[in-house]
Amino acid sequence: MTPDTLAPPFFLASALLVLAGVVKVRSPDATAQAIVDAGLPGSRRVGRSVGVAEIAVGGLALAAPSSGGAIACAALYMMFAGFLVYVLVARPDAGSCGCAGPTPVPPSRLHATLNVVAAFAAAAYATTSAPNLAVWLGGLGWEASVVVFGGSVVAGWLAVVAVTAAPEAFRSWSPPAHEHDEAEPHGHDHAVTDDELASVGVVAGHASLWPGTKP
Repeated sequence: MTPDTLAPPFFLASALLVLAGVVKVRSPDATAQAIVDAGLPGSRRVGRSVGVAEIAVGGLALAAPSSGGAIACAALYMMFAGFLVYVLVARPDAGSCGCAGPTPVPPSRLHATLNVVAAFAAAAYATTSAPNLAVWLGGLGWEASVVVFGGSVVAGWLAVVAVTAAPEAFRSWSPPAHEHDEAEPHGHDHAVTDDELASVGVVAGHASLWPGTKP
């Protein structure tokens, strides 16, 4: 495949990394909470470090894809996909994966699949001549660049909506058969999670991150 074919999804994935990283750096609590919920060591510092890594990798991918940026982008997206699969298996009732900071993003197979697609797009782009964003847009001309930029913004928005709204809509449409019976264990998990978060210096999480519980 040519760079022109792979560049749009690759640069979109790279830009989304940067945006997600900025959100995590500014609001690391939800990411730290998601890591703790998954049974892994988490804190504000860890959540913010994830954001810094996203900004660094996304920025490198945009500026120097042929110098390792594309490979780093692919590796990071595969790591995120692996984390999502782990959460889906180990904590299928988790309210958020922490990917979008304070905005709850329920872990889903769709989200994991999109991460894998982004990883493969980045890996494939690395096998081409892989011009950076400025060079690639310059080669398109300003009219085509405007069209591509607008299309990428719409595609990015649709991807965000898909991973944030679609899983919750599906859950609402098809609730668990024993939702009422599981209400009490969920409440207990919420209390335990709050204690775990407090022990690492993270404030109590947003109530919506625990399905079936109320603040």
